Amino acid sequence: MNDFDDIYKEIRREFARQMKLWKKIISRVNKKFGFDFEYEEPAVDLVDKGDKYLIEIDLPGVDKKDIDITLVDHHLKIVALKKIEKEERGENYIVSERVFSGYRRIIPLPEDADENSIKAKYENGLLRIEIGKKPGYEG
Repeated sequence: MNDFDDIYKEIRREFARQMKLWKKIISRVNKKFGFDFEYEEPAVDLVDKGDKYLIEIDLPGVDKKDIDITLVDHHLKIVALKKIEKEERGENYIVSERVFSGYRRIIPLPEDADENSIKAKYENGLLRIEIGKKPGYEG
């Protein structure tokens, strides 16, 4: 065995250790925020509009009734379930499939965001959340 093999083994060992640690951290975060399976994490646009913040999230294929927005420790927790049902019939068969997936995102709010002024609207696959700023906030 040469030095390269030793270094390679050490790198693999350290990588495995780090992956185990990250899995524990992710599991704890999921548990804290109440996630019981893996979700897709949609992209988020957060725009400072001067007197308020605007958050936009694409949630294609989701019904409005399947979106849950919760405030947890000055973070927005957004969970959207996506249900797809498909049935195919032929002469000698029936195929019925149900797929459940979803989106989840945790968004830390800026310090001056007013938690009491959150408004959300969902249209055509786009979730828009407006959050006012605390009056006179100086950080």
